[in-house]
Amino acid sequence: MINSDNYTLADFGELSDKDIFAKTGPSLEYIDDYKRKGYYIYQKVLATPCENRVNIVEEKSGKPREVIMMGSNNYLGLTTHPKVVAAAIRACEEFGTGSGGAALLSGTTEIHRRLEKRLAMFLGCEDAVVFPNGYSTNVGTLSALAGKGDLIISDMLNHTSIVDGCRLSEGDYRVYRHRDMSHLENILRRSCDKYAGKLIVTDGVFSMDGDICPLPEIMELARKYNARVMIDEAHAIGVIGNNGRGTCDYFDMIGEVDIIMGTLSKALAGVGGFVASSRDVVNHLRHFAHSYFFSSNLPPSVEASALAALDVIEEEPQMIIKLKKNAVYMHSHLRGMGYNLPDVYTPILPVFIGKELTLRKMGKRFNELGLYISPIPYPAVPKNKARFRVCLMATHRKQDMDDALTIMEQVGKEFGII
Repeated sequence: MINSDNYTLADFGELSDKDIFAKTGPSLEYIDDYKRKGYYIYQKVLATPCENRVNIVEEKSGKPREVIMMGSNNYLGLTTHPKVVAAAIRACEEFGTGSGGAALLSGTTEIHRRLEKRLAMFLGCEDAVVFPNGYSTNVGTLSALAGKGDLIISDMLNHTSIVDGCRLSEGDYRVYRHRDMSHLENILRRSCDKYAGKLIVTDGVFSMDGDICPLPEIMELARKYNARVMIDEAHAIGVIGNNGRGTCDYFDMIGEVDIIMGTLSKALAGVGGFVASSRDVVNHLRHFAHSYFFSSNLPPSVEASALAALDVIEEEPQMIIKLKKNAVYMHSHLRGMGYNLPDVYTPILPVFIGKELTLRKMGKRFNELGLYISPIPYPAVPKNKARFRVCLMATHRKQDMDDALTIMEQVGKEFGII
């Protein structure tokens, strides 16, 4: 019997055997032991919408139990906003439940094209193209743009979809140390004469650390070394910037970045991904990004809800202000307790724990006491950098945050973390 305390999930990903399924047995034993000890608090079944408080269904009893939700990326709480829900219902009644085909073939509706134009306008670009999800957006875009003789240069903490997109492209790729502009420039300098095209790609807001890329410095280096820049705004659009337009808005650089990637699944309250850029880049992606033209298009109801979410963001800017205030409130109080948090200015608060076994045990206690936050172990983050990712929403009330802080203080003291 496997003792899960002695392993991480990464230990079971590449077991070699003549039978390709041989690795699946040990990984199941690992997860089963993990669950027996009460550490597996992933994939909880929600019996209510994803709001500031939710009911989760207990696996053993089958009964619902209320918990404070601080593990969601529904940053503005728009998944239940009346205008967003109503737009989805109207579109479903008018166009049905599915698109009926790939966007390049029969799956493009009037709503779909309206959404692409609206996203482009919102981000100060000429055009946009919508993909089935955020992961396929990065994979499809990078593999379509970088060919033989090209180079992608990626921040080491970029999302896995970017990493996989780099690997699937026919170009080479290099990784620079997180937010380290000297290292990035060193790679660019050494690559000047070796490669034809060069693309720097970075998250805007980093999903596991909550920090923001140094966009002005990246753009300066790109101009100096004749490189293009792509920014992943999945956790930035609707979240940072005076108008919720993301990192470019935050740095007052709307219209300066070559490619803006984003998702509809975070602040925009749906599912799907997109790229906003120049007309020629968008046209190229429509015809060369495999994950776009070999996939069925999004349901019209999802596209309509994203359009409504953009309306709400522009009509109710106080939500973005409230989100920022909630993040500042939680950050200052957690630091005041003695928790280890970096200086971040987004609603993603990484609470560093270090040892993975401690993370598991604390996660179990948080769950028991009614707090839903995400434990992030290796390999999602580096070894010995295990953490909880506390995610704030604009719809969190002060009582929600105070109750969560009480639980976190109790558990932190139980385990000697604070």
